[in-house]
Amino acid sequence: MTVLESIWSFLWGMLTVIPFLGFPIAYLLIFAWKRDKRLACRWAVNVTNLLLIRSTVVAYREIWPESVSGWWWVFSVYFLLIALLGWMQIKWKGKLSLKKAGFSAWRLSFLLFGFIYVLLITTGVVKTMSVV
Repeated sequence: MTVLESIWSFLWGMLTVIPFLGFPIAYLLIFAWKRDKRLACRWAVNVTNLLLIRSTVVAYREIWPESVSGWWWVFSVYFLLIALLGWMQIKWKGKLSLKKAGFSAWRLSFLLFGFIYVLLITTGVVKTMSVV
């Protein structure tokens, strides 16, 4: 393994364990490149959201290795969020915009997966401490 592969592997592992580190890294990189705080913040949230999803799937697999894949839960959460938001749009505005529902689901998932991440890490710590 080359030095670059080692650095990438370490960084990917660190961001999987602590996904919130992705926010300042992405923010600083995009801001240094584009000099636009709003754009940097949007990209940082998107990158952190991807890292949170990855972290929750990995934590779920580590806590319950014999259970259904965590990716099924992720797809189910998005499907339910988009369905719920679409239903709310039809109920309130009388029309459906999948683009708006998808965007809203993506933004809400940032909060949701942040909460799930904290919950899974806490569950993993408690489960590990109770086994020992």
